[in-house]
Amino acid sequence: MSVGKVYTLCLRLTVDPAFAEKLTTEVFLTTWRNISFFREDALFSSWLTGITTYTILEWMRNKGSIGDNPDQNKLQQIKVSLNKKNMVRFEVDIQSLPHQERFTFVLHDIEKYSNDEVADLLSLTKENVNDILQKAYKLLKSPEEVMDKKAYIDNCLNSLPQIIQPENDIWKYVFSALNKEQVSELKNSDEHLKESKEKIQTEKEGKKFGFLNRKKK
Repeated sequence: MSVGKVYTLCLRLTVDPAFAEKLTTEVFLTTWRNISFFREDALFSSWLTGITTYTILEWMRNKGSIGDNPDQNKLQQIKVSLNKKNMVRFEVDIQSLPHQERFTFVLHDIEKYSNDEVADLLSLTKENVNDILQKAYKLLKSPEEVMDKKAYIDNCLNSLPQIIQPENDIWKYVFSALNKEQVSELKNSDEHLKESKEKIQTEKEGKKFGFLNRKKK
């Protein structure tokens, strides 16, 4: 799964390009830190999608915007950006959905999480998920002559871009952050080694002077 795909999911859920870039960076840092937990029999792209989803939900809860609807100014910026990239109108329609409908639709219809999985991720009941999805389908625009709106939406989903590239080079931020972590780890390791040597030296001196004291007695 590429940076572009992770960023695309972050953008669709947050409707905030700058925030999506920060989250994408955090996703790859988290992946790097926890790569030892990846099972060889698992699909890496699915594992990375899971990390991306959980990272977005956690950060948005901490940010206090888990229930917010899209910021209209940021949404307008996205519309301009997508138009420049000749993105399909349906992409903008998805990002224009209210928060709950957007999250539920993206996770269920685009990322293919099951109803139960979406309910668990968003702390909803399975019935809630079904109701919210129906609201999302109604809100998504379609030509008036369309008889089967769900079939129309499914067709639009097939035309969605797989990747929306971020404006900035995210790998630059990832490598910079990893380098800082490694420097910090080396520094901590050196300090720990220094403390250990000092402790050993102190213990040696303690034993030496303790032995001398015993001899004097």
